[in-house]
Amino acid sequence: MMSVIRSGLDAAIQNLDVTTNNIANARTTGFKKRQATFTDMYSTKIATVTGDRLGIGVQMPEIRASQTQGNLQKTNTVMDLAIEGEGLFALRDVANPNANIYTRDGSFTLNKEGNVVSRDGYMLMSSNNEPINIPLKANGIRTADGFRPFEEEKRVTSILITENGNIQATYGGNNIVSLGKVGLASFSDPTKLTPVGANVFRHSKESGLGILGVPAAAGRGKIHSGALEMANINITEELSNMIRAQQAFSGSSRLLQSEAEMVKKLI
Repeated sequence: MMSVIRSGLDAAIQNLDVTTNNIANARTTGFKKRQATFTDMYSTKIATVTGDRLGIGVQMPEIRASQTQGNLQKTNTVMDLAIEGEGLFALRDVANPNANIYTRDGSFTLNKEGNVVSRDGYMLMSSNNEPINIPLKANGIRTADGFRPFEEEKRVTSILITENGNIQATYGGNNIVSLGKVGLASFSDPTKLTPVGANVFRHSKESGLGILGVPAAAGRGKIHSGALEMANINITEELSNMIRAQQAFSGSSRLLQSEAEMVKKLI
């Protein structure tokens, strides 16, 4: 009996950990809430008179990330990108260039080299799996007829990112240059991605490899420039779940105390 009660206590603590983590990340851009799943454990050696399996507690086989859409919040900052629909941004870590990492957090900026980078300095990847670079200065543009030089070097004056991820930079007021497309990665099961901290994930055997492609195509979502996706957390639901987990812990604690007193009396 002690082991059954202990499993209930462990399950309640694990549920509290998941819920408090959700609440703590309620304002984290692109965060997807975690959901603890529980299953009954049954004895494989002890059988009841009727032949039913004997329950010996509860266990948590996995923590799943909910993929429901978060609300989009306008920022009017062109490099802030939000995904409406399926997919994740692919990032490249300079320290580990052989494998992409993934996120829904679209808080990007331009560094001094013109690379589009995340808050932690990871480079945003294009649909062709290349780092996206927007030169801050240009001495000409490439057209269908070849390279057309400017009379003098011009600075980038505006950037436009469309719903299908197309990136256009304007130099000197009227020279528009297309610089590729933002890539979105799709997975066979995105709920199985492995979290590595800071709202970033790596692929796993269960999630499958990330397949990069163009936004608004092949089931991938659209890109909204000048907006960010908020966490898909409902604080009221999380607080209710916390209360239930606390009550479960309290109830298991009382059962454990009663069991201990019974054993003490028997001894």
